[in-house]
Amino acid sequence: MLNDLSVFLLAAGMMQAALLSVFLLLPSNIIQVSNRLLVIVLLTLAAGFGELFLYGSGVSFLHPNYAYIGTLISLLQPPAIYLYTRSLMYRHFRIRPAHAVHLIPFATGLIVFFTLYVPLSDSAKITLLQQQDLPGMPVSLPLALAYHGVFLGWLGYSLRRLRSFNSDIQHLYSDIARQQMLWLRFLLSSYSGLWIVSIICCLFFYLFRLTDKTSWVLPVVSIAGFSFINTLLVCALRQPAAFMGLTQADEILLENIQPVKAPQLRGAEQVDKVAEFMHRNQPFLDSTLSLSQLAHQLKLSPHDLSAIINNGFQQNFFTFISEYRIEHAKKLLAMPEDKRTILDIMYSSGFNSKSVFNTAFKKQTGLTPSEYRRQYL
Repeated sequence: MLNDLSVFLLAAGMMQAALLSVFLLLPSNIIQVSNRLLVIVLLTLAAGFGELFLYGSGVSFLHPNYAYIGTLISLLQPPAIYLYTRSLMYRHFRIRPAHAVHLIPFATGLIVFFTLYVPLSDSAKITLLQQQDLPGMPVSLPLALAYHGVFLGWLGYSLRRLRSFNSDIQHLYSDIARQQMLWLRFLLSSYSGLWIVSIICCLFFYLFRLTDKTSWVLPVVSIAGFSFINTLLVCALRQPAAFMGLTQADEILLENIQPVKAPQLRGAEQVDKVAEFMHRNQPFLDSTLSLSQLAHQLKLSPHDLSAIINNGFQQNFFTFISEYRIEHAKKLLAMPEDKRTILDIMYSSGFNSKSVFNTAFKKQTGLTPSEYRRQYL
């Protein structure tokens, strides 16, 4: 049964998910695809919390026909998380008929539910619930493993696409701190970790049938679920103001981003042309500089400039610009008469993120900005 803490956390989690869903369904918010998908994620979380609440309070034993509804609905959650991730990465992302393939786990769950569970008598269903080792998990080990596999599979694929996205944006932007969506990677990684722990617990309890050792499960799941949903709410609500995703033009450019021969002039001449422009005009001091903007200044196409940087400089756009910014910062840090703080110098050199600046500086010089400056004092 539930203790007071579990009751509060599960009820609070359901209430938060429901209230935010209502907020996101307002006409001014629902127009965004990412908000619609977030509503699905929140409602599936609420359904999962509800099933745990009903099981822990004993209501499931009074109405066994509805005992696994939350588990069934939650099969929509992993695909919704994946599509939500895609909607944040790409500004013009839309739900298409092809995405119906993501409903396969839910459809399979419906078939299992209506063919194996619904036909049972109420007494048989109650007996099944009493044999349940872990709340919210199917009694059958194969079904429990398949259930975990759905979550881990879609979460893993979401993380893989996110890593690929973070690599792609380095070909397009010089300021990647906002575009990287590190909060989402952290959230997905943490959630995946919870499911890995869950599948280990499932194997342990199912194999050893430790039904009298599971009293801690509901409180722990309640705390983890409450923490996850609050982190999701804070991060998701902040995200739209930070980055709206890649444009269609960015996507088209990325499709042809692989190194190719530099156009028109010989490769060395093109490299010299770009290097001379960088030293003379210092466009890297613009913290928002993108590949398209620099290409416009050089009177080149973004595709051609990308090929020159990749072939001639053997770098992606982000690293290419960062090196010029670091060299500029090094000159300022080496001037004893310059009394500006390191943070001011960072901004003056074109960086917007302290962590990105420190990482790039350390990688290029082997020293932190403070250590480098002390050499010239």
